[in-house]
Amino acid sequence: MNIRQNDPKLKKEIQKFGCYLLCLHFYISKIKTLEFTIFDINDNYHKFINLGYIKSNCFILNPCKIFNYYGIKSDVRWEPNTYISKLNEFEVSEVKTPRVPGSHFIATNNSILLYDSLKLKEKGTPYHTLSKRIFRKH
Repeated sequence: MNIRQNDPKLKKEIQKFGCYLLCLHFYISKIKTLEFTIFDINDNYHKFINLGYIKSNCFILNPCKIFNYYGIKSDVRWEPNTYISKLNEFEVSEVKTPRVPGSHFIATNNSILLYDSLKLKEKGTPYHTLSKRIFRKH
């Protein structure tokens, strides 16, 4: 998935706070071999608010329900940044950048970056992993 969080066609809330939501779409696209457009992401933003899966500021209330919407049964748990994912797991890492309030979420496989909606690594922006959301598909 090549959608950048700062794309002006995305809803303003997604541009500001949508990194976790975009990571979930990244994994859905990989698991279900779908290609999401910006229209799809904006549409899902409204759909998932109405379904009670996310708040209007993109705070994810239930990531597993978002996966289940696409027929992906899963569970999720929090793990420290040192956790090594198993073969049947996938992860969204919470990272922190210097001098920026709040956290950012990226799709990773242990230390390998899979998707980052802000392209921090490409920009040379340093960050460190705070924790991981570990998902397991059933």
